[in-house]
Amino acid sequence: MSLLAMALRYLRFRWLVTLLTVAGVALGAALVCAVLTLRHESERALSRDAGLFDLVAGGKGSPLQLVLSSVYHLDAPTGNVPYSEYERIRRDRRVRWAAPFGLGDNYEGFRIVGTERHFFELPDRAGEPFFHFERGRAFEDRFEVVLGSRVAAATGLDVGSTFFGTHGLVNVPGGEVHRDFPYTVTGVLESTGTAQDRAIFGTLASVWEIHETEDRLHSAIQGTALLGGQKEREATSVLMRLETPGLRLLMADEIRERSDGIAAVPINEILRFQRGVIGPVQRSLLAIAAAVVAVACLTVLTTLHQAGERRRRDVAILRNLGAVRLEVAALVFIEGVLLTGTGILLGLLLGHGGLALGSATVREATGLVLDPWHVTRPELLAVLAMALCGSLASLLPAITSYRRTPIADLQLTD
Repeated sequence: MSLLAMALRYLRFRWLVTLLTVAGVALGAALVCAVLTLRHESERALSRDAGLFDLVAGGKGSPLQLVLSSVYHLDAPTGNVPYSEYERIRRDRRVRWAAPFGLGDNYEGFRIVGTERHFFELPDRAGEPFFHFERGRAFEDRFEVVLGSRVAAATGLDVGSTFFGTHGLVNVPGGEVHRDFPYTVTGVLESTGTAQDRAIFGTLASVWEIHETEDRLHSAIQGTALLGGQKEREATSVLMRLETPGLRLLMADEIRERSDGIAAVPINEILRFQRGVIGPVQRSLLAIAAAVVAVACLTVLTTLHQAGERRRRDVAILRNLGAVRLEVAALVFIEGVLLTGTGILLGLLLGHGGLALGSATVREATGLVLDPWHVTRPELLAVLAMALCGSLASLLPAITSYRRTPIADLQLTD
């Protein structure tokens, strides 16, 4: 019988201890793999979205909040900027592309974003069109809209469907539904793998008309007149792509100086957010995972040591039957490697499988597309480190078995 077969028989004989040891190693490996993969994929997804735009201008407030509300459709906007500011920005020769955003309503939790038709002409970094239509066309009339791919899949809306928007950026029970202003779907975008898949794009004119009508209605009910007559129309934010990214900081400073709003560089804000908020959390989780791995390796060492003490007579018989010291030590070492290797492989499946199950929820909540089965270089290094720790933990009991004297062991067990 080979040493591998003997090791497997010993492990099957102690099936409960084997199961618990493998589970401990698997839990630590799963945590390490999940944290490292999630860190890499979240950074990649966040950077991909932030890289779409060089600058975002909006009302005074937190630059990060401005980026999250305009680029990721996650937070409340910081305020509004005059539409004339957008027009001035678009005429600037340093601006390659610019589009306004107007927020205020949602449909089943998906934001209705007022913009202009040329928004769909956004180029990617290679100069190719970023948006492509899966079916239908861009909007033309005021109350026509284009759906992101995620919106179409979640709501069942399609080209030709009509719906009513609800006041507010989130879907709450009892929200005011604008039933006098039905939207008609004219197109559905292909999936981009970004937060734009979670938006409904309509005309900025429709956003103005709905809320101006609402203001007039509220004033009439209250018996008051709108002060100052017709107000200057505004946009929630302005998204820009510049002729060269090197102009971002210069233009951001110019926008802050000449207007009441602010300008943020999306990639800078996201990197700062990752370093200041996400990074410490991920490092804490990684430290916990490393501690679990260390405990699991100690469990392997303890299990093998206790098993060696319990079967000293078996080992002594093997020695007297002709097994050399190295074979006995190799048998114990192979058991440890089998425990560690099985735990690591199971941990890989658990870690990536858990991310695969959660990736749909992450995409639905944030629009970020994660690749849960992507194995990164840091993860490979971590797996190698865990395998090395497990091997070292297996080596100590193997050395102990190597040093034992068979006659003494037989006398001890008699």
